Amino acid sequence: MPGLWDCLPNEPVRPASAPVGASSTDDLKDFKRAVALQASPDQMVKFRRLTESTRIARKSAQDLLKFAENANKTDLFRSTDHLTSALEQAQTDNQNFLQSFSAVQKSGLKEITKKLGKANSDVTKRSKALTGDLERSGIARQQISGVAERLDKALNDVQARQLAIGSEMGIQSEGSSQ
Repeated sequence: MPGLWDCLPNEPVRPASAPVGASSTDDLKDFKRAVALQASPDQMVKFRRLTESTRIARKSAQDLLKFAENANKTDLFRSTDHLTSALEQAQTDNQNFLQSFSAVQKSGLKEITKKLGKANSDVTKRSKALTGDLERSGIARQQISGVAERLDKALNDVQARQLAIGSEMGIQSEGSSQ
């Protein structure tokens, strides 16, 4: 009767979790990258503050969009003042968050932060367009609505870029379980 060991193949046993063709050096590189980009506790707080201020700015843009249909010019100025303040806070929070990056984080997140910078520039441009439109006396409500709508879209893009950076840094979004 053959022994138990006589039935086993002569090939080395591979761990079941190792996919065929996967390289452990690639896994190690991915792990090291994830660790290097990992957010510090302070960065997590700044990120939460940033995403909240951007959410408030976006809500303000959406509120202005609804409000522009029926408001008089004085009320529109008040509403845009609130929006302008929210935008300034969001951009300040964005700047504070990005300045907290280590050299390794700056390098590793270069492409995605570049896209965030472009999205922020678009928000600034849209905000200035809105302010300029309101300063003209013959501004139509449709123009304000159009600028507010484009500003909302730009803020949506900023939010998406922020969440992508947060994900790369291992920061879970508010809706995720932790």
